Amino acid sequence: MRMATLKSVTLAILGAAALAACAQPSGNSVSANQAQTAQSVQFGTVISSRNVTVQGGTGAQTAGAVVGGVTGAALGQNIGGGTGQVLATGAGATAGAAAGMAAGNAMGSHQSIEWTVRLESGQTISVIQASPTFAVGQRVQVIGGGNNTRLAPA
Repeated sequence: MRMATLKSVTLAILGAAALAACAQPSGNSVSANQAQTAQSVQFGTVISSRNVTVQGGTGAQTAGAVVGGVTGAALGQNIGGGTGQVLATGAGATAGAAAGMAAGNAMGSHQSIEWTVRLESGQTISVIQASPTFAVGQRVQVIGGGNNTRLAPA
């Protein structure tokens, strides 16, 4: 019964991590801490763009390592007995943690676009967001406050 519970918890954690990894930065979405707060608006022109891969944060890697380590240890514990079982549990935990960390990193990564914008002030900035998309030469709003900046059509 304990093994079935462990499998259920592991699947639930992996499912939640997979769903969280699907979120991508968008100029059409704002975080809760941006709602009902003043944001400064500047105008500029898109001068270039390029595709980028946004790497997953350490949270996804840590969660993957923990889930992988626990799963690997549980599987390793089913092998042999005595010292062999202890060694198999340790090896399973280590291999599971490494595989889980790699999977967490991959799940937390996504494709996005880096937009280079020349502001009316002459300053050039870079903003990474997946959507909406813009054409080179298009006028945009640069909306920001604190650590969050997003682009929207002007």
